[in-house]
Amino acid sequence: MQEKLVFDQTLEGLFVRGLEGRITPSLRHHLRDVGVDLDRKLLPAYPFEIWCSCVRVVARELYTGAPEEQAYRALGECMVDGYRSTMMGRALFSVLQLLGPRRVLGRVQQSFRSGNNYTEVHLQELAPGHLELRVNETGPTRYLVQGAILAGLRGCGVREARVEVHGFTLEDVTFHVLWRED
Repeated sequence: MQEKLVFDQTLEGLFVRGLEGRITPSLRHHLRDVGVDLDRKLLPAYPFEIWCSCVRVVARELYTGAPEEQAYRALGECMVDGYRSTMMGRALFSVLQLLGPRRVLGRVQQSFRSGNNYTEVHLQELAPGHLELRVNETGPTRYLVQGAILAGLRGCGVREARVEVHGFTLEDVTFHVLWRED
């Protein structure tokens, strides 16, 4: 089995762009201690374990006292919002707005795979405006994915979007994604 890797654009989207102005010198030091030095050019990829450690450090420091799920969800939203602020992100989201939510969600595996080498997504349409997504994300980072999907839908102009954790196992998480059909 190949090593699970998270690519530099994912880290840039969250730590450099999404949390711009919120990374304190102390937090920068803690991130360096777990394997990511924001004062240097990011490496092309980081092991999944380092990514998880970084997200955990940031969640604890920036969302002190908040439930873990809420902190990770907020970080997922920040990550996508940060990516949307890049030139590539603005171009991508302007195209995605034309596709509509069903087609955007059909491409979610490709979207995540541009940021890592391991995401697998299985999609099932349950009703108009209601899809089930099963994603091979484990542990607390499942909530980061939840926030990323929600922010992605909002960025595509989807109104009244909801992404709910329907259940999870040791290998994956199942989301129910709902939105208002026009």
